[in-house]
Amino acid sequence: MLTILVKSVHGKNLRNFRTFKWNSSNQLPDTATKTFWQVRTLMHQFKFIEVMKMKQYFGELPLTEMKCLYDAPGYLTDQLFVELLLAKQKNIPEDILLQRLNFLQKLTGRRIWSKNLYFSQLGNLNYELHEFRQAIRKANKYSGYVRNSSAVGSKRSNRISIPEPEIVEWSLTEELDFFHFLTVGEFSSGTSGKYLFTLTKDQKSETVNLSRI
Repeated sequence: MLTILVKSVHGKNLRNFRTFKWNSSNQLPDTATKTFWQVRTLMHQFKFIEVMKMKQYFGELPLTEMKCLYDAPGYLTDQLFVELLLAKQKNIPEDILLQRLNFLQKLTGRRIWSKNLYFSQLGNLNYELHEFRQAIRKANKYSGYVRNSSAVGSKRSNRISIPEPEIVEWSLTEELDFFHFLTVGEFSSGTSGKYLFTLTKDQKSETVNLSRI
C-alpha cells in the first residue's frame, strides 16, 4: 500500500525524466511503514539539489520543497551552505555576502553562483515531487534453531587469513570557519596573516594566504 502525503509540481510535463528517491525524516516509529521522497526531473540528482539550494538561498523555495531538501543526500553535511544560511540572517548586504561566497566556492572547487546562473537554471527546472508512505512487511524473526552442525557448514577452514593491504591516506588541513569569513570577511578573529596549509602524501604542501580578503 502506497500513500501520497504531499505532492508538488513545477514547470512543464516531464518526458524522459530521471527518478530519485531518498528517505524522509517524517517516519512513523514502531509501525511497519517507511516514508520516502520521490523526485522526477530532467536534471541529475546532485545538480537538482544544487539548484534547490540556490532557490533556498535566494528566498524562493516553497515549504514542501524545503522539507524535501532537508532530507536530501549531503544537505546537512554541506558546511559551507549551512553556514551561508546562518550568515544570511545577519543582514549582510547581498552583494557583499555573494562576493564572499564566490571566493569560498572558488577556493573549494565549486561552481560559482550568480543571479544570472540562478535564473538560467530556473528556466530548465521541471520536477514532480512526492512524499510517499509505504507499508512494509515485518521481518521474520530468527529462532536460532539449527537442525544439525552440517546445516551451518564446516567449522574448519583451509584458507589462510591474509590481512588486507593497508591504504595510507593522511592529510593535515586546517578547518576553515566559513561563517566567520562570510560575516566578518576574515578567517580568524584577532589574528592577522592567516594561512591555510594543505599537506598530502602525494603532493607538495600548498600555502594560500587568506589575510586581508
